[in-house]
Amino acid sequence: MDILFTILSVLAHILIGGYFVFLGCWSIYHWVPIMETLVKKRVPHPYLLLPAGIGIQVVTGGMIMFGMFVKVAVLILIPATIVAVFIFHPFWHFRGELRLLNFTLFLANLTVTLGALLLLLVTPTPVI
Repeated sequence: MDILFTILSVLAHILIGGYFVFLGCWSIYHWVPIMETLVKKRVPHPYLLLPAGIGIQVVTGGMIMFGMFVKVAVLILIPATIVAVFIFHPFWHFRGELRLLNFTLFLANLTVTLGALLLLLVTPTPVI
């Protein structure tokens, strides 16, 4: 049973960390439309926040994937992701198909964030 828990734990780290690394890389590729969205929504200092957000996603995602300071990475990533979800997927402002799309993305991102939160429970704290 211990080997199954270990395999599932490693798989969770790879999948959750990889998800955030992928989103960071995706955000780099889609820099211009994301920046336009931030400016349109009047988010303060978008030219500072977008690179910082991408850096948080890539670095903390990598830390989770490789098991380095996982708890610290998760504690940094969770609030940043929650803020980003509320900025980019405000489903309550839409109707019809756009509302459904934004609601789905909102829930999907929060679900992955909750998965990251579960890593706090399964990741052992190193004894110094």
